[in-house]
Order: sequence, then C-alpha cells, then structure tokens
Amino acid sequence: MNDLAGGGGVSSAGDAGANAELSHRLRRALADKGMRQSDLAEKADVSKGTVSNALNPDKGVPSQFTLDQLARVLGIEGDSLRELHRLRAEATTDLPTQLRAYLSAAQRAAREHPYPGVLPGIAPPLAAIYLHQRIRHQARADGTRWDTADRWEDASTGTTPTPEPAPALSRTPLGSPAAPGHPALSQKVSADERLSADELLALGTCLVTAGPGGGKSSLLRTLLETGVGDFLQGLTPRAAPVLVPAAALPGRPLAGALAATVNADLSSHGLLEEIRPEFFLAPPSPGVPWLILVDGLDEITSASTRHEVLRAVTAVINGKDAEQYRFIIASRPLPDAEVDSTLGAKASRFDLQPFSFADLRQVARNWFCHFDLPDPDGVAEKFMRALTAASLADLARIPLMASILCQLHAVAPNQPLPAGRGQIYADFISLLYKRQHAAGASGVREQARVTLQRYGSNALAHTEDVLDRLPEVIARLAAGRYAGDTRATMAVVMVQAETSCPAGVPGDEWHAVLKSALQRSGLMTMHAGELVFLHQTLLEYLAARHACRSPASRARTLEKAFTHVRWQWPWSADNLGSAKRLIPRRLLIPPHGDDSSYIGFLIDVAQEQDPEATGLHLQRLAADGNIEGCRFLAEQAQLGTTIPASAARAAAETCALLASRPALRGYWRLEAAEILTRIDHHSAIDLCIGLAEDQTIRSDWRLRAAEMAADIDTGRGAPVFAALAADPTVHAGARIHAARHVISYDNEHAADLLVSLASNRDLSRESRVNAAERLADLDPTRAEGACTALLDNAALPPYLRIAILDLLIQLGDQLPEEPYEALLQDPDLDVRLPEQANEPPLADA
Repeated sequence: MNDLAGGGGVSSAGDAGANAELSHRLRRALADKGMRQSDLAEKADVSKGTVSNALNPDKGVPSQFTLDQLARVLGIEGDSLRELHRLRAEATTDLPTQLRAYLSAAQRAAREHPYPGVLPGIAPPLAAIYLHQRIRHQARADGTRWDTADRWEDASTGTTPTPEPAPALSRTPLGSPAAPGHPALSQKVSADERLSADELLALGTCLVTAGPGGGKSSLLRTLLETGVGDFLQGLTPRAAPVLVPAAALPGRPLAGALAATVNADLSSHGLLEEIRPEFFLAPPSPGVPWLILVDGLDEITSASTRHEVLRAVTAVINGKDAEQYRFIIASRPLPDAEVDSTLGAKASRFDLQPFSFADLRQVARNWFCHFDLPDPDGVAEKFMRALTAASLADLARIPLMASILCQLHAVAPNQPLPAGRGQIYADFISLLYKRQHAAGASGVREQARVTLQRYGSNALAHTEDVLDRLPEVIARLAAGRYAGDTRATMAVVMVQAETSCPAGVPGDEWHAVLKSALQRSGLMTMHAGELVFLHQTLLEYLAARHACRSPASRARTLEKAFTHVRWQWPWSADNLGSAKRLIPRRLLIPPHGDDSSYIGFLIDVAQEQDPEATGLHLQRLAADGNIEGCRFLAEQAQLGTTIPASAARAAAETCALLASRPALRGYWRLEAAEILTRIDHHSAIDLCIGLAEDQTIRSDWRLRAAEMAADIDTGRGAPVFAALAADPTVHAGARIHAARHVISYDNEHAADLLVSLASNRDLSRESRVNAAERLADLDPTRAEGACTALLDNAALPPYLRIAILDLLIQLGDQLPEEPYEALLQDPDLDVRLPEQANEPPLADA
C-alpha cells in the first residue's frame, strides 16, 4: 500500500463541527456504495487505519491526499467534492494557540530578505526577489562517475574498469550515482533540477552545500515561509519548519536549543509568550514532523564542534523519535570525512547551483522593479551588459553577489561596475557607511547628538571621534570573530580604547548609543538577542581589511598564509614527468580550503594597497609542477579574486605541462586540463581535444575532456563527440553519452550514431538496448526498426526482450506476436505482458 497520508490528520484541535460534518458525509457515501472500510482502503491505496481515522472526527482532519483518494473511490465529485474541501479547510484553520503563535511569528521573520540593503527603505521582502535555484545531487566520494545502468566493459580488456578518484575540480558527470538511502529522489535530481519549496520540504534529512553567498540562507527562509504558510492556510503540511543557527545546537538538548532560538529570534516578530522546550517534544500535528532548518554549519570554526552538531543530528534521525524530526542542513562545502563519519548514508547531499544567466536577468529585474526604476526590463538588460563589460557575468551568478551588484548598479547606473570581489565589497561597504552617516534626523550622528547633547560639547566631540573610528572597531571585531572569539559583541566593543565612554555620560546610555551605531552600520543585525554580522562574507572581508591595516601587519599575514610547506619524495618520470631527484623536495601547500573566502579577500585587499604584495607568493604556489597550488588559484578565480597576471601565467604553464605529459596518469592530466580551463580557457581547448582523442586514457575521462572543449568553444569541441561515438576503442556507455551530446548540434547525425550503436554486434546486448532507448526520444520510427532488429536475436535474454517490447508499446507499435507468445509461455519468467499496447508499462505481478 502507498499510505502517503500517514496515520493522522493535519490538526488534532480543528473545528469540531466542520470535521464532524466531513466525517459524516464520508461515512454516508461509504454506506451508499455498500463498501467495507477495508475495500475502500484497498481501492484508495491507503491503509485501513487512515480510512478509520478519516471516518472518525476524534482522530483529526484527513490530509488533502487522503480526502481526494477517498472521494475518488466513493464517486464524490463536482459541488459535493468542493464542499468536502471547504469543510476540511474550515476544520484545519483552528490550530492550537501556541502553534499558531509560533507559525505566525516565523512567517513574518521568514519574509525578511537575508542580504544587506544600501538604499534607504529598500529592504525587499524575500519573495519579491527570490528565484528558486537548481540543485544537483553530489557524486559519491569514491569518485565513481557512472551509475550501474551506464557502466560498460573496457573494449580492450573486456573488464569493467576500477573507479579511480575523480579530479577534485570535476563537475558532477552525466549519470552520477545516487546517494544511498534515497534512490527515487536521487534519480529525480541526479542532473540539475529546479525544485519547488514544496518538493524540498518533502525531502528526507539532507545536507545542502554552496559556496560563499550561494543562496543557502535564502533557501532556508523560503522553506520556512512555505512550510508555515501551509499550516496557516489550511493546506496539507509536509512538515513544520524551524530555522536555527548551527551554533545554537552544541551543548544542549535539541528541544531546548530550538526553544531558546525561537524565543530570542521571534520576540521581535510578534511572539508574545515564551515557548518552552516541551513544545518541540511532540509532533506539531499528528503524522507531521518538525523540519529543523540548520543554517551556517560552516560558520562554526571548530571541526570538533561541527562534528558534535552532526553527531547530534545523526543520533536523532537514528533514534526512537526519528519519525518526528527531519533536518535540512545548509553549509559551505565540508570535508567528506566530517559528513561520512556522522550522517554517512542517512542523508542525501546536494549542491545548490548558481543562477543561470536567464535567472540572473530575472533576479535583476526583480530588484529594479522593487526600486521602482522606470523600465526595469531595460535597466536589467543594461545591467547584464555592464556585467559582461566588467567580466563579472559569472561572479554575478552567485546570489549574494547578484544582490550587491544590483544595488550598486541602481545607485550609479552610468558608472562601470567594480572589478573583482574585493572591490565590490569595498564599494558596497562604502555605500553602507555613507547611508549610516547621512545628514538629517535619520543619520546616526544626529541621533547620537540628540541623545547626548545634554552632556556637553566635550561628550559630543568624543562621540564624533568614536563614530569616525567605528569602521576600524568593526573590522577588529570581525578579525576576532574570524579567529574564534565568541564573546558578546558589546562586551568586546565596550572595552576597546577607541570606544571609551565620554566623561559624564552614564554607561548604559553610551552602551545604547554604540549598540545603535553598530546595528545601523548595515553590517550587523540582531540575532537571538546578540549583535552578529549580517553575512559571513562581510565578516571575512572586514577581517582581511584588519589584517592589512598596516604594511607590517599585511606582510606578516601573507607570510603566514603562503609559506606552509610539505617535504615530498620526488615525483619520478613515470609519475608526474619531472626529473628524478635523490632528495625530497620542498612543496608549498596552499591555504586550507575552509579559509578560501577569507584568503581571497586577503589577496584582493593586499593588492589594492600594493599591487606587488601577493604576486611572488602566488607565483611560487603554481610553480614546479604544484598542481595543488594551481587548483587553489583556479578556485580563487572562481570566487572572483583578482589573480596577478604573473601567477596566472605560472599556473597556466604548469597545467599545460602536466596535461600534455603522456607518462602522467590520465586523471591527473584531466585535472590539469580542467584547471587550465578556469585560468586560461583559450589555451586549454587544444589540450582538451587532444585528451579526448587520446586512446591511452579511460573513456569516461575522454568524454569529460570533450565536454570541457565544447564548453569553451562549441564549434571546435562539439564534433569531438561524434568521433567518440564512432570510436570502437571507447566504452559503449561513453559512446552512447557522446552520441547524446551530438543531439545539441546535429539531430540527424546523432540518430545515425545511435542506430549504428544499436545494430553493432560487437557491443554488449545491454548497450545496444540502451542505444535504442536513447534513439526513441530522437527518432521513434528508426527506434522501432532498431527494436525489431534486436528482437530477431535469439540469444537476447527475457528481461531485455521485455524492455524492448515495453519500448515498442510506448512508441505506439504493435507487439510482434512471436516473441510475445514465447514470453507468455516461458514458465520461469515471472511477468505478465499487457494485452493491449495502450495499457500501463510492464510491471511485476
């Protein structure tokens, strides 16, 4: 049975009269049909308990799914069905008082945009700007590049190749295997998919990762608003969401952590009565779990504390209350070992994808509509052209960067956009400070003057001096936070010499003035009763500014960041192709991946102050065959960091050398080529095409090389797919995938290739059937011919014959009588074939 309704309804405290009338009408319809409850359950594809609950008003309100299933079987339709829906909606609107109070406050909080604003009064509702991003299921950590259905035998050895680690920068390949534990969902999102909030709410426990500013907080707030809205609108809720920062979870029971967070965060959004931990110990409604939305796991700097959070989540989802709680955890990418040792296979893992260019145009239009700019479509087009002119089009696909750049463009639409991530943040923070210190009654200086003027001119002069130094104070605070200082913000600020209290001013008044100035800086906000930075990247940028506050401090910081070394035994000629040596060599190690965003800001700020400050450090990282250093530079370039030309040239030379070395193992050559595409794609295309044509490396890597070449230049790279599809030395699965790529530029040629593959007797029977299935989407007529030819093969096993017959049914063809009869008479085959071509696909009996 497919009991999607669970064992209960939406509300155990719904309107008694409406629910009683709903149950009465269902019982009467059941009696009119002369059916038993068990018959109704079977025909409606729900459990007997679900039917019993729906007919008993004391058991709560049936879900929308259950009601529609029962109505379908009982023949209730038209006005009668609409009346049942009305009764159900009326019965579900009377939520328990405390649950309604929580949901209403959470809904108001969720509507706030999580990104900072510049222009006065522009804080837009999140829904006015937000656009659902695509998600992609993460590949397995073992680097497996194809799922079981797409595995192939090596044409030269007749064996299935052993998976080797995929290059660290590789994209998730076509046919990526699904994460264990969620096969159906994994198939749904194995490629990039744009899932609605409702679909995401239906996910099991999962980890969603994205880079800095990648849209994680916006996603969780959207899930929060959608989930609580389902309750408040009387819809069938999938879960009751609760948003909580990861830092609130360690060291206390889950229910206590949720209660403390909700009370602190929602008191300013209309929550009038304190919620106690017991509120979260019971389901919000029968059969409906709590969905814990955990934000900012990566912002916990201690790996052991992050492990504690993940271990606590794992204990809950493995415990006796597993059905009562689900989790969606948002984080920057984490080391696989951290997740594997806790969540393991219990949670699916997804990557949140950047905006497409079409998405970016729509998001920009949404911003400009909110600004009430004339002709928002025209302004959005002008903005897109400005991004291209500043080489920011890729960087702007990151949601936070899109938000900031749209605001900068709205302020100065005729000015060129800043170059690079560091300069974008510098300009943005400059606008924030200008807003803070604006003249007039709303400016922070005037507010402070009104508050403190009765204490005399000396106090006012001291206050002006403190406000002038406030950017330094905030930068020092950011540096402390980045280094792990967890003290309360005001406790840190009040003891600094730059913010000392003016003589004669009471401490509590001075505390209030400073707190107001910090909160109105645009960089900080109140969260759980504490002043925190509005976004982690703002903290990182300001921490980098503090590290570069003087030439001496800058030099010390850069030296510490870029002089980590590892002594490594020399890579010989049959490994990385460098000359053999008798002693180990000193290899520079790039900064740790967890620090990449901060390091990127450090590079940008240092170069802004001194263009020569970072060049030598970065150039040395990329030299002497150091692929780790090249990878680091490529990742920084993707973040939007401005890489010095000398370092970029060194990295390009190293990658070109490694990718062209035949003695180097194939996946290292592929990684070097992929890194090169991100540093100097013009020089990378020839190397990518050469790798795709190289018969000494694995077929899946050759296919990936062709994909990289086509990404750079379709005109040159795409024809390589046709050559791969026709190459008998390439594995069958890769040949089929290559033929599918050909579809994007030549349908007829792609169909010819798939026909050839389906009729190629040198390929495995499974591969030939797979080719016929792919052909069906492109050319049904030729696919029917290929299927008929395959059925003539007497050695074709029954399960493949069934697959072909099923395909013929879908194509609308008549079933051939001979194989049809043979399958029906096979005593060892536990299947039944449909009598007519328009019946459902073949299924187990």
